[in-house]
Amino acid sequence: MYGFTLIFTLAVVGGVIAYIGDRLGMNIGRKKLTLFGLRPKHTSILVTIVTGVLIATASIVVLSIASQDVRTALFNMKEIQQELRGLQRDYAEMRQQRDAAQEELQDAESRLALAEESYTQITAELELARQSVEDLKQERAFLEAEVAELVVTAEQLSWLYDLVETAFGQIRSADIAFYASEVILSTVIEKGMSREEVRAALENFLREVDEVAYRRSARAGEAEGYRAIFLPSGVIDLVVEDVLLAPGNVIVRAVSEANSIPGVPVRVYLENFLDQMVFSQGTILASSTWDPKSGVEIDLVILQILNQADRKRCPQCRRGPEPRAEGGGSAARQLLL
Repeated sequence: MYGFTLIFTLAVVGGVIAYIGDRLGMNIGRKKLTLFGLRPKHTSILVTIVTGVLIATASIVVLSIASQDVRTALFNMKEIQQELRGLQRDYAEMRQQRDAAQEELQDAESRLALAEESYTQITAELELARQSVEDLKQERAFLEAEVAELVVTAEQLSWLYDLVETAFGQIRSADIAFYASEVILSTVIEKGMSREEVRAALENFLREVDEVAYRRSARAGEAEGYRAIFLPSGVIDLVVEDVLLAPGNVIVRAVSEANSIPGVPVRVYLENFLDQMVFSQGTILASSTWDPKSGVEIDLVILQILNQADRKRCPQCRRGPEPRAEGGGSAARQLLL
């Protein structure tokens, strides 16, 4: 709309100026006026030329007043061209920078993809490491519990060791009432006795054994049934059956099961075997020669002789009578002590 108004204004201004010029030319020609000493014809031509110039000038002035672009095109064209060329150069540089930026962007995207892949892998490894740490923590807790149990066990074993060592020291320093496998007393049950008579004989024998143990300072509790010995239940019944089934007289021995000290009951077990000749008088059971220059202790030689004699006992005897030393205990044991 603005363009049409401008064109209309130019047409009106041009028409007015042309009309004025035409009227001036006609008046000058009619009155034969002259300007600057020119002939009337030439004056009319000059007026026409001036009118055209005025029309062109008026058009330019009107356009310049009405439009900033026209003023810029008329007065700043060269600067605009230079600025345009500069903008074109800047545009080319910016395109190059854009292309370089796109390449950098692609490179950065590639590095980002690699970084994301590495991050995923590292995250998985970290999760595995965390799981391993949790497993190690559980294993550590389990091992610590085991160590604690072992410490408690070690303390208990240490306490038991000290107790045993103390007891062993007390036993070594104390008097031994009966040694292990020591025969306390023996008796003979004759063939032909009834079951009741055999049982009565065994009970009398055990009372005598209890009396011997009591004189040797052994002591039992009130609930044991004896004052100084302890005999497992059912032993008498087994011995009664063995005696009744034997083809002849039977030797019954009460034997100490383990070392015992004064003040405690003696654990006793019964041995029985046929009353028969084992060795005749004067039989040599074992012999050896001792050389004082050999460096062997005489005690060891005697012990070897006693062991050889012990192996020659009768096979029917589960344990034959051991050599006895005065005061109780075997002779071999007395030698070692």
